[in-house]
Amino acid sequence: MDEQADEAEESDEALREAVSAVYAAAPADFVATRQEWVTRLRSQGRKDLAKEAGALRKPSVAAAAINALVRAGDPAAERLTEVGARLRHAQSAMDVTGLQGLRAERDAVLAEWVAAARRHAPVPLTAAGEGEVRDTGVAALAGAHATEVVLGGTLTRALAYSGFGEVDVADAVARTSTGVVLTRIEGGGAEDEPAPAGVGDPSRDDDGATPAGPDGPDGAAEEPDDSDALPRLQDELEAAEAEVGRAREARKEAAAAAGRRRDELEVARSGVEQARRLLNQAEQHATTAQERADRAQGEEDAADEGLAAARAARDEARRRLEEAQDAG
Repeated sequence: MDEQADEAEESDEALREAVSAVYAAAPADFVATRQEWVTRLRSQGRKDLAKEAGALRKPSVAAAAINALVRAGDPAAERLTEVGARLRHAQSAMDVTGLQGLRAERDAVLAEWVAAARRHAPVPLTAAGEGEVRDTGVAALAGAHATEVVLGGTLTRALAYSGFGEVDVADAVARTSTGVVLTRIEGGGAEDEPAPAGVGDPSRDDDGATPAGPDGPDGAAEEPDDSDALPRLQDELEAAEAEVGRAREARKEAAAAAGRRRDELEVARSGVEQARRLLNQAEQHATTAQERADRAQGEEDAADEGLAAARAARDEARRRLEEAQDAG
C-alpha cells in the first residue's frame, strides 16, 4: 500500500514538474515545450502522464501575462490577495461603510495589477488584453478560490465575474484528469528545468534511441504515437478557444453593463440612506417643535384665563365704586 502511495506521489510530482516547465515557457515555445515533455514522459514509461501533459492547454495572451507576473513574484499579486480578503470580509459582514472605503484601494490595486501584467507580459498586451487582465483581477478579488486559481501560475484563460454567485473557473487552469488543480513549483522556471528527452537522458542510448523494455521489441506492441495528431488537435482547440473568446467578450460586455447598473444602484441607495437620515432629523425637529407649541398653547390658554379673571375683578370693582358714588 505504501509502495502504491509512493508511486502516486512520484507521478504527481513528475506531472507538476512538467506543468511548471510548460507554463513557464513563452507562448511561442509552449507547444514545442509541451511536446518535449510528452516525449520525455513516454521515454520514462509514464504514458498516462504523457497523455495528461499533451492535454495541457495553451494559455491566452492575457493568461500568459498573468502567469508571468505571478512567477516573477511581483508585489501586485500579494496586494491583490490582501485587498481581496478585506473586501470579502467587509461584504460578508455587510459593512457598507467599509466597502465604500475600500473602493479607491480596490481601483488602485487593479491598476497596479494591470501595470504589472504589462511589464511581465511575454508579448505586448492590446487594450482588449489589458481589459481581460483587469477582469481576471476583479474575479480574483471576488473569491478566495478564484484567487488561488489566478495565482497558481498555470492559468489558461482570463476570468470574469458577473457580480453574483461564484466565479466560473471551469477550464481556466491546468488540472489532472481527476480534476486536481496543478500549480507551478515554487522557485521553478524555464531556466532550471531538466534537459529535454534525449539530451543527457540516461534512459536513452548514445544514439538517442530508447532502449528496449517491456513495451519494446521484446515485449508487447508499443502504443501508437499520436504526436502527429497534436498540431491538428491544437488547431481545433484554438478554434474552439476563439469561439469561447467571442462568447466571453459578449459576457464581459454584459457584466460591464451590470456593473454600471450596480454602481448606479449603490449611488441611489446612498442617496436614499442620506434622505432617510435627513427625514429622521426633520421628524425629530418636528416632534420637538410640536411639544414646544403645545406648551406655548397651554401657557396662552392659562394667560387668557388669567386675563378674563382680572377683567372680571376690574368690572366688579368699577361697579362697586359707582354704587358708592351714587349713594353718597
